[in-house]
Amino acid sequence: MRGFYKGCLNSRCFPHFIRCQGECHNTVFAEPAASAPAIRPVRLMQNIQNTGPRQLCLRLMRYVAPYWDALILATVCMIATAATVPMLAALMQPTMDEVIANRNPELLQLVLLGIISLFAVRAIAGHLAAYVLHWAGSKLVVDLLCEIFDKLLVLPHSYYESCPGSNHISVDHVSRITSDAPEVGRAFVNGVTVMIKDTFTVIGLLAWMFYLNWTLALLILLMSSVILLVTQLLGERLREMGRESAQAIEGLTRILKGSALNFMVVKLYGGEQYENRRMREQAEETRRFFMKRVAVASLYIPLIQTIGAAAIVLTLYFAANEAVAGELTAGSFASLIAAILLLIAPARRIAEVGETLQHGLLAAGSLFSLLDGEVESETGTVVIQRVRGELQFEEVGYGERTERNPDTSLKIHSLANSDSAAAWRRGSNPGLHDVTLIIQPGETVAVVGCAETMDVLTCMVPRFLNPTSGRILLDGHDLRNITLASLRANIALVSPHTALFNDTVAANIAYGAMGRATEARITWAARAAHASEFIRKLPDGLQTVVGEGGVELRGSQRLRIAIARALLKNAPLLILNEKLGMIEPESVSLVQAALDTAMQGRTTFVIADRLSTLERADQVVMVDKERIVERGSHRELMARDGAYTRLIRRLFGSKAAIAAR
Repeated sequence: MRGFYKGCLNSRCFPHFIRCQGECHNTVFAEPAASAPAIRPVRLMQNIQNTGPRQLCLRLMRYVAPYWDALILATVCMIATAATVPMLAALMQPTMDEVIANRNPELLQLVLLGIISLFAVRAIAGHLAAYVLHWAGSKLVVDLLCEIFDKLLVLPHSYYESCPGSNHISVDHVSRITSDAPEVGRAFVNGVTVMIKDTFTVIGLLAWMFYLNWTLALLILLMSSVILLVTQLLGERLREMGRESAQAIEGLTRILKGSALNFMVVKLYGGEQYENRRMREQAEETRRFFMKRVAVASLYIPLIQTIGAAAIVLTLYFAANEAVAGELTAGSFASLIAAILLLIAPARRIAEVGETLQHGLLAAGSLFSLLDGEVESETGTVVIQRVRGELQFEEVGYGERTERNPDTSLKIHSLANSDSAAAWRRGSNPGLHDVTLIIQPGETVAVVGCAETMDVLTCMVPRFLNPTSGRILLDGHDLRNITLASLRANIALVSPHTALFNDTVAANIAYGAMGRATEARITWAARAAHASEFIRKLPDGLQTVVGEGGVELRGSQRLRIAIARALLKNAPLLILNEKLGMIEPESVSLVQAALDTAMQGRTTFVIADRLSTLERADQVVMVDKERIVERGSHRELMARDGAYTRLIRRLFGSKAAIAAR
């Protein structure tokens, strides 16, 4: 069967690596999202399955070990809390035998004082145990979140390019951080609570019951086990029926949705009766599943009550015989019944803890599969300072993987154009062959043509991608020999798709390593990017929070902040995308002026969209899907009347129109 298995555990889609389309129901087969490579979720699931629960638990212990003192305190408090439960049951014996039967008021006072004392101990110890355990669990979650985020920052380009979506990590990947880490913390707290407090509670109650009357305690345990078994079987059957009912409802939803979306086909091809018949059959199947579930559910409580009544009758019968024989007092019997009642809740939690732990281990496996991923390959050893900006492409090729470049990927996560990020999903894998290009310091190279190829070139400069043949030199240094940090410190990026962070305008301009920039420098960069005018009109000026992705700003305003960021960095290399796309027309001139400012005095790779940029560029490079087609100045290429000329005519009009510009 095509597609992936998509299940739902605790209202969370599992596996998390598969995009959940619409409602998530149990045991539903869903087609893999068109934008996601199919092999990656399968590999991640196999990695989790190959890591056993024991290995996952041992690995989680490394995160808990630093807080061993808190765990010891929590353990002592939970044991103290558990010890009070059999003591409360034990107080029933003197209460019945001495206080009530023998009317002993002095003992009554002691019993009442003992009850109050036990509840005080339970309150204090329970509060301390819960607080300390949740503190340790929250530290576990924070440590996991920080380690995962640190890992995300060093993951290779290939990880992000495999995410569904054009320029953003997918919601499925984000959920592995925001949902799985807290799930691990919840499983840790619940698991430790059950394994220590409830286990000691059960042991204490059983010890007290067998101390009172081992034969009657054994009988009661046997009857309780029967009730627990029946409850477990019926509960599993109800859950299975719930999954079947969910599948039936899913089928009903598909029919309704399909008929509504394809109503023209239904009407034109006379499909009304066919769809009506399908709908009735599916609705009847859904009703049958519902009634089967109702039949079992309605039998559940009466059956449990009947078995419980039989257990009570047998218990009373044997207890009466024991009492007649003088081997069991009323107080002992009452204490035994109290112990049984107090035993039910912790026993149920112990029986159900496996599901909680399973959810936590699945979440942990998901997180560890991310943490175990390969980091971005650092092959460089040369630390460069500020470069002059001379770039040389020597017979550069990009295509199939080679042993020399094992981390090279064929798919592009676009630096420049969001449309190209979708190109590989359509099966268009770009490749380069024998690209040779020399860019002198301070030169502007305008690139036009195939968007995917332009993205390969621009991604190679900051080493998001590595060439599979040839080499790229920066001031005579092979890029692969330069450390990533020092290389990228010399590169700035400006693109309409450059995201802003949910922070202030000032923090977005002075981002990252520029965070210590003075307000005067930030103001200068904003003014140079023609952004100071609209920034002054914002409610808090430079301290205005722009929202996630800069949602509070318009497109031209976001782009000018990105230009200001590049100007403040003052890197000698600039990757620039001129395709303004959604920029509002009244702001185009301001954006173009800001772009011109950004290009001055630095080596610039331009994804050109303006004729004026092509005319002023030192070199114009036209590329197709594999190679450089033409290069030279704008005037030279126009004089050749080749592919470049045809492209310019198509984009900007006839020669007369071009001359008029």
